[in-house]
Amino acid sequence: MNYFSCVPPYNQEAARLALESPLKHKYIKEMVQTFQKRRDVVVEGLNAIEGITCQKPKGAFYVFPNIEGVCENLGIMDAFNELPNDIKKRTTPSTLFQMFLLFQYDVATMDRKAFGRIGSENRHFLRLSFATDLASLELGIQRIALASKDRDGFWKFIREGKNLYY
Repeated sequence: MNYFSCVPPYNQEAARLALESPLKHKYIKEMVQTFQKRRDVVVEGLNAIEGITCQKPKGAFYVFPNIEGVCENLGIMDAFNELPNDIKKRTTPSTLFQMFLLFQYDVATMDRKAFGRIGSENRHFLRLSFATDLASLELGIQRIALASKDRDGFWKFIREGKNLYY
């Protein structure tokens, strides 16, 4: 795990030099403005989708939209309740929407249970990163909007029975 999570020494040295640079304030300000714009585009786009509510985070590179309304609109709760118990133990309604987004709409998100199951019962959230370019974020929001209305596509996905959990 540390092989992937630890920052190599040469990157640490580059970061130290950057932090000590007299130019850092200009570039940090630009970076903060860029991420604020990305965050605002994502939050506004998600809040414009029926069935999704999303608060504006004050920090981090992630948003945590509540997708309960989408779960209700697409019938995800019913689909989850109809699953065999062995599959139901491995998934959640938000996981079903996460996997539907990934395999049918090419949008990568994380579901609530990816961060632990304790306290996640009956909570339907996703986690989306906005640490990518604005065009990709806008395309992702468009695809989420389409998926959130695709009841027939969701049920076809469920009937196929593939990729319902990870």
